[in-house]
Amino acid sequence: MRSHWTVALVGWFLFMTWLSHQSGPKTAEESRALARELQPLLPGRDPEAINCLLRKAAHVLVFAVLAILASGAAVAPGTSAPPAWVYGLLVVWCWGDEATKLLVPGRHFSWLDVGLNGAGVVLGALLRMALWYKI
Repeated sequence: MRSHWTVALVGWFLFMTWLSHQSGPKTAEESRALARELQPLLPGRDPEAINCLLRKAAHVLVFAVLAILASGAAVAPGTSAPPAWVYGLLVVWCWGDEATKLLVPGRHFSWLDVGLNGAGVVLGALLRMALWYKI
């Protein structure tokens, strides 16, 4: 079963890295289109405000899923908790993901986004504990 977690982890990591490294204009166009689609569900909300919320929430969501998958892949047989270094590596990648955006046209490094990525890791770790330990 651990191999399923690893395959899912690698697939998710590749998917999120692909998303993260698209050009700035492309990601802006896609998130604005989604914001316009969601605007009727949120009457009175400016599509640009929805766009901003979507872009920030995406950091948390993507890294929460990454943390859940990484913790599942790292659990040793016969144990129920992943080693602490797994979360340490994820926190390093919170910064690394942002740092590599400097290489992508139209993208930039943001400490706020690093923090949102880290919040996603914490959320994923808490969800993992709640689900597996039935808290």
